Amino acid sequence: MNAYLTIMVTILVASQVIRIIQNSIQLNRQRKEIDKAVGWIKDNDVSEHDFEIQRKVFYMLYEKLKNGKENEAGT
Repeated sequence: MNAYLTIMVTILVASQVIRIIQNSIQLNRQRKEIDKAVGWIKDNDVSEHDFEIQRKVFYMLYEKLKNGKENEAGT
């Protein structure tokens, strides 16, 4: 009985080790894919200043388009 339990525990531990190895391989592959997809962000060093400029341009364009549609509707 003791040998049977030892064998079962060994099999369970081995299967868990195999799962951990498979998960680490999969996570490594996913990390590489993510780095390929968004790696340019790291390389370009996007800052909060860049986002602020983008917001300002967006709002300026929005106002311009809004005013243009109001002018078309008024004429």
